[in-house]
Amino acid sequence: MKVAPLIALPLVWAMSFNVFSAAAAANVDVTAADAFKDINRTLPGLTPVTYPAAHEKHKVIVFIDNQCTFCSQVVKNVQRYNDAGLTMSFLTVAPPSIRDSVIEDMARVWCSADRKKSLQNAMAGFLPGNNASASCSAEIVKQSALAERLGITLTPTMIVLDNPPQVILGSVKPAEILNKLSGKPL
Repeated sequence: MKVAPLIALPLVWAMSFNVFSAAAAANVDVTAADAFKDINRTLPGLTPVTYPAAHEKHKVIVFIDNQCTFCSQVVKNVQRYNDAGLTMSFLTVAPPSIRDSVIEDMARVWCSADRKKSLQNAMAGFLPGNNASASCSAEIVKQSALAERLGITLTPTMIVLDNPPQVILGSVKPAEILNKLSGKPL
């Protein structure tokens, strides 16, 4: 089943991001509701690195790669997102041009004993010292496959898991996300 690219989902806001492909998914015949179902069906099996908000207002999936400067800003400021009521769950997308290195690097994060700390360190340029197992590499491949099905072609891409889901492109401050989700102008 081919799921609608994110351009079919409501785009809330776009700021700073890395584009790794200008091509969108072709032959799209699935709705935003189908994309939402695919995310909810697939997400539990992908073991995202999740930073829960104490007073959750929204759940957000963030697709990142470890070579993305703007992704690093989101991970670095995860506590600000949590303080704003945004539970942040991170998944990896492996852009085609750097696919093998992203899979190897991020699999090391997913294989580490403390994924949250390892993710923050990796996004700051310090990969964990452990090796990546085949199962951790397969996990990253599955995460990236979801991103491909959703038509994600830039990082970071945030998907707010409301129904319908809302897409936020780039490194956007928590207050701006909440304002846009509530319909307030910036």
